[in-house]
Amino acid sequence: MTDAQREARQGSDVRAPGHRLAHFAASMVLTGLIVAAGSVAMSKPAAADVDYSRFWPATVSGFALPASDALVEAVPALASGIETACTGGSGEPFSAAFTEAVEAVARLTMLRVGALADENRLERIAFIPDGRGVVRRQVTRLIADRDETALDAARLRDKSVALQGLTALEWVAFDKDGEVLLADAGEEGAYRCAYAAALASRLGETAEEVRGAFAAPTGQTGLLLAPGPENGLARTHKEAAGFVFNALMTSLELIRDQMLVPLVGEGPAASRAARVPFSRSHNGTAYLAGAIDGLSQAFLAAGFAQASEDGAWIGDTLAFERGNALRALGAVPADLQAALADQQASDRLGYILTVLTGLRTTLGGELAGYLDFRGGFNALDGD
Repeated sequence: MTDAQREARQGSDVRAPGHRLAHFAASMVLTGLIVAAGSVAMSKPAAADVDYSRFWPATVSGFALPASDALVEAVPALASGIETACTGGSGEPFSAAFTEAVEAVARLTMLRVGALADENRLERIAFIPDGRGVVRRQVTRLIADRDETALDAARLRDKSVALQGLTALEWVAFDKDGEVLLADAGEEGAYRCAYAAALASRLGETAEEVRGAFAAPTGQTGLLLAPGPENGLARTHKEAAGFVFNALMTSLELIRDQMLVPLVGEGPAASRAARVPFSRSHNGTAYLAGAIDGLSQAFLAAGFAQASEDGAWIGDTLAFERGNALRALGAVPADLQAALADQQASDRLGYILTVLTGLRTTLGGELAGYLDFRGGFNALDGD
């Protein structure tokens, strides 16, 4: 799906869960870019010993629910920060709350499946990737038009998904230098404040929906828990586990190929930094840190590496490399555009790319082989 197609997706034509599941499953069949299937062959006796039914329940209880809780708990500070900034107070509380929300969103959305995949919740939380600037165009037009219907959280749900999430809030609340705009006076300032408040409320409601749908499994969460011959998503627990595994690999690929590779590549620093979500508000490193942490937590909670005695070392490697990447990110300035002018910071970003490249090989090749996951997909193909 192209960004232009996604831009045209308004609330009124949001696809039904069944259609979305069919599209996701079709992608699984048609493409095979991530998992180097069978690069490490698992012996048949070892493969037969794997209990594939345990991975998705463990992912839900050990990762999806706590990550959803963290996002739910991050939203009230956003709302109070907006109110403070919009009534003459400091913008610092909002800025700090926004960073915490970015980290929470990055962790949770690495999962991509289950409750996140139903009703476009993933895109409602944050419209990522957005290589063609759909959020920027739509939010800019909305502010220029002073669309009053966007100021009500309930009615906002019926609008384009690009106008609903944390990515939209960033464009409303921060200028190009990462400064909070919510203290601006005048008609536009008042509109920004009202829209920002509606966005925080909308995000809170979406986060509650996600948590509720993981806690009382419905939609895709339920389908992955109960595979069977009539299940259009997964006929066996092995297929369900492979679906979740490949979704996590898709997220790893998204960070590596669509963010870090362009970031450390050639071209103007501004456009390279812009490839990382939330760089405008100087939260690009916070997003990357949350994403890498979320990926690690999700893989470990699922217990993929622990399923095979031969592959148990991969869990230790994942945790070790997560620590290396987060320490390197912690030493990179929050302003990624400025960081690219610093050789030491650039080297650290290059090192993080190297870490993710190694993890892609280890997880998508060796761990997939131990688990006998053959074939894969990239749900982002076509973006």
